[in-house]
Amino acid sequence: MTERDLRARAHDIRAGLPGQLRRERLATASLLYGPLCSLDDVHRRLARTLPWRPGYVRRLTVVPIESADTLLPDEVLVKYDDARQLGVFHRFLVATPAYYWRACGDPWLIAEVAGTERWAILAGWDREPGDARPRRATPSRAA
Repeated sequence: MTERDLRARAHDIRAGLPGQLRRERLATASLLYGPLCSLDDVHRRLARTLPWRPGYVRRLTVVPIESADTLLPDEVLVKYDDARQLGVFHRFLVATPAYYWRACGDPWLIAEVAGTERWAILAGWDREPGDARPRRATPSRAA
């Protein structure tokens, strides 16, 4: 048995064991979509895209992509489909920064890496009907 055959067989066996591909999924997601973080960190980072207002609480409203009533631009739909076909992500959400429960910011597409509690920020876009361009994938850390 050649080394290539051995690797291919080991990969097939590993694919049948749920926990074995976790490290590979994390590495792939991190390489393609940048740093991964916990859902709490995603909440904090995206909520901070709203300006600070005295007396207002910045938070995040999240809904599954299947039930999102926000119009997803074509570029974001393609990014979603690419990420879904990659097979690395388990769940996709549309997250919108808000003051209390009133959505005020622009939506973001986030995804959970399968078998982990790590999340990637895939894309963001403007809610304005005439300007549906995707933004860069990761909001700034300093806000």
